[in-house]
Amino acid sequence: MSPQARGGNNRPPSERGLDLTIWGISDSELLGIVDDLADENGWSQTVDIRLQLGENVDRVKHSGVPQRLSWLRRYGWLERHPESSRQWRLTAMGHALLDNPALSRSVENALEKLNPAQRLRLTRELGEAGHSAPDEVRVALRRQWQRSLGR
Repeated sequence: MSPQARGGNNRPPSERGLDLTIWGISDSELLGIVDDLADENGWSQTVDIRLQLGENVDRVKHSGVPQRLSWLRRYGWLERHPESSRQWRLTAMGHALLDNPALSRSVENALEKLNPAQRLRLTRELGEAGHSAPDEVRVALRRQWQRSLGR
């Protein structure tokens, strides 16, 4: 069924909401927003996350943000407040995925110099190393791979 048939594209952009697919916003970007908006106990409100993403909460009634946050919870990167379905915080693994993601300049230089065969070998090595990683890391690797190649 086309988006028009579902009623998705006949609304003005301000009422359509955001592209909350993995191609619209990365998992790490969304986790970073949750972390940035956290209170002293680490909790962030869904409405604050929606506002940070630029969503017009007065006009967009059916946001995809809670569903995307629920998926991040399912992956083990977020937890939902036990008393409120509208509060989220990073798990230990969620923090680990955000901590120190920068590559050293020497690593960046080495990556730039790889030929296609070496890039393929590196991909295989990363995949094999990821195979023995915790499920939360395996999912993160798979989703980043999908996002990076899907553009």
